[in-house]
Amino acid sequence: MWESQIESLNSGCIQKISIFSQTRRVTYSEVIQLWQQAETFRSFFISLLASAPFSAYFWETPPITHSTVNQEFEFVLVDSPQLTKVEPELSSFKEYFESTSEDVITFPNLNQDALLVVPCPIAKSSAYPHLATFVREAPKSQQHALWQTVGSVLEQNLNDRSTWVSTSGLGVYWLHVRLDSYPKYYSFNPYKIAG
Repeated sequence: MWESQIESLNSGCIQKISIFSQTRRVTYSEVIQLWQQAETFRSFFISLLASAPFSAYFWETPPITHSTVNQEFEFVLVDSPQLTKVEPELSSFKEYFESTSEDVITFPNLNQDALLVVPCPIAKSSAYPHLATFVREAPKSQQHALWQTVGSVLEQNLNDRSTWVSTSGLGVYWLHVRLDSYPKYYSFNPYKIAG
């Protein structure tokens, strides 16, 4: 039902990935809906992330607006060996974790220029320092909840200004998907300058 096309860039340090439904590339708009509504798609997407050849990586998408939501969806995984050595920092979001019983939470960053979608600690902490460990070790139900929330929050906050959706992890060692007003932590230059 779903297929991917993977292009290796930068001597194999970056994978650029497109997703197809039959022979047609899916759009960003479709992915936003599929993240929210289609368990089979989320399973496919999660397995795609989990099977990446990197121990740790940054996940980055092109910027999106209301007017570009129907562009073909793609993303990059950028090898990030420096993340393989980090220990999860539970304390970074502790106040948010203590005030909820949810598996995934959303809140603005300190500068109020990004929304963060963050999994709560419901499994061993080694599952949470970055996206690669999360999609390989966290409970499946929480993995699905994360992408459902990303889709929902992105749909609710889509407007005429560019939004960059990504993970980095070099500032705070606890997975957080960023919906950002500028490409603050982007490493893939074509996406960084696209907005």
